[in-house]
Parts: sequence; structure tokens; C-alpha cells
Amino acid sequence: MKTFAAHNCYGVAAITALTVQNTQGAMRQTPAEPKMLEESLAMLFADGRIRAVKIGMLANRANVEIVAKALDGHGDIPVVLDPVIRSASGLDLLDARGLEALRSDLLKRTTIVTPNLAEAAALTGLKVDSVEMMKLAAQKMIELGAKAVVVTGGHLEKAVDVFSDGATTETFAADHVKPDNTHGTGCAYSSAVAANLALGRHLHDAVMLAKVYVTEAIRKAYSVGPGRMPLNHFFRSQQAPRAADLSPAPSEAEPAH
Repeated sequence: MKTFAAHNCYGVAAITALTVQNTQGAMRQTPAEPKMLEESLAMLFADGRIRAVKIGMLANRANVEIVAKALDGHGDIPVVLDPVIRSASGLDLLDARGLEALRSDLLKRTTIVTPNLAEAAALTGLKVDSVEMMKLAAQKMIELGAKAVVVTGGHLEKAVDVFSDGATTETFAADHVKPDNTHGTGCAYSSAVAANLALGRHLHDAVMLAKVYVTEAIRKAYSVGPGRMPLNHFFRSQQAPRAADLSPAPSEAEPAH
């Protein structure tokens, strides 16, 4: 929601699960009641103009199937899938049957899927630990039905992302920026892609702009707890004021002598 707002988009949400977590890790998750999720999605789609959909943590197979069904009939809306499988602290966020359904039913309904290295490995069965393997994994996911893929390589020595739409494959590289400031990068990245698609941007441009946004949000992060720092989603509105902006207004200035 913060990423959507930072891109001048208004986000609405259907809750798939509740988590118990803080900056130091995730302890527990509880999936939403399936009927509640189904009704939430139906109400949101019926309420107005949905310009893009971002899918994150789904928790279990029932939620995957409900989301897949809800997308039917809305094929003109861009869909960004962040295949959240496990938290950075090791908590499972999608069960095995849910992963199977995501692979077989949801990939083909998306505009782009945005896995990290571990998620790409889980979806493809490949050992994804290099740029070349990222390219192979992206191709494998397209063979499974995804229209486009960006495999994010933030855990590599250099932060390299691999983008493929089946016809072309491209890499986007950046230096590592404050590696401890990365709580929520995957969610923010996929949400930024969705926001840019909602604003009418081309998929390739949406991916590039999302990477730039997340890199700066990492750079401008600040501590809110003793664990990994979450991104500063609103860094654009928190620029340091210019010296001229700090001068008193004319009515507040001291009279000339």
C-alpha cells in the first residue's frame, strides 16, 4: 500500500493471511477464511476501475485457487505475481499444495512473475545461483505459462535482475546498497511494477522504474527496530530542504536596520 501511494496510485486490498512478525523475523501466519477472501475479491472487482493487480503471499492452495478464479473474466488487467514462499527468517508462507497450484494455475494468468532466487528455484526445480541459471529459470517459467518473468538477484554478489518476455532476455544490474536495509524489497518491487503498469507504462519500463525505486528506497531506509530495516517507501517526499527553503517568510523576517 505504501508503494502504491508513493506512485500516486490508490491501493485496495483483499487479505489472504495474517502474520506475526517484526524487523527480526516472522513467527507465525494464519490464512484468511476462504469465503472471506472470495467475497473481498468479488466486491473489489465490482466497485470500480481496477487498473492492475499485485498478488503476494497466498498461504495455501485454497487461496491460490480463489485468486485464480477471481482473475478469470479480467484478462485485460495487468497482473503481477510475487510468488512468496518463505520469509527471510525461514517461516513457510505457502504450503506445498499451494506451490503446486501456483505453478499450474496462477502463472498462466499473470502478466509478469517476480521471483527471487529461492522462489525461482522452487518454481522450476533448478539450482538458481547465477545469472545464467536465472535466465534458464525465467525461460522455464515462461514454458510453464508465464507471459514474462523478472528474476531478482539481490542475493548475488552484484544485484542483477533478469527480465524475459519469451522473445528477449535482458539483465539489469546495480551495486549493492546497504544490504541490511532490505526488509520488504520483494513486495515493494512487485508492487512498483504493478503501479507503473496501472499508470499505463510499458512492461519493460515498469520493471526498470521499479528497480530504480527500490534501490533508492533501500538507500534512504532508516531503523525502526533492531532487525533488518524496512524500505523507506516515501523517500521522494522526504528530500532534504534547500537552504533557500529554510529562510524565514517575508512576514517573519526581522526589519531592516
